[in-house]
Amino acid sequence: MAFNLKLIGVCFVVVLIAVFVLFYIFHNLGEIIEKCQKDKTLKICKTGILPIIILMLLLIAGGLIIVVNITAYIMMSGAIG
Repeated sequence: MAFNLKLIGVCFVVVLIAVFVLFYIFHNLGEIIEKCQKDKTLKICKTGILPIIILMLLLIAGGLIIVVNITAYIMMSGAIG
């Protein structure tokens, strides 16, 4: 079974970018929640928009997790199709 090295390289890059973005999203989400707990007068905390932002970020994170899983499957199979 011959592995396509270009495909595996691209898969690693995709996984690296997706994981980095996931860490970035969750880190910033944690910072926003901490700021809202300390200072309730921030505009983002008062308007009631924070739950919508959290929901959108979690949907993006879920999409990135799906991308990582699909990429891992492609890497394990070694080829597309």
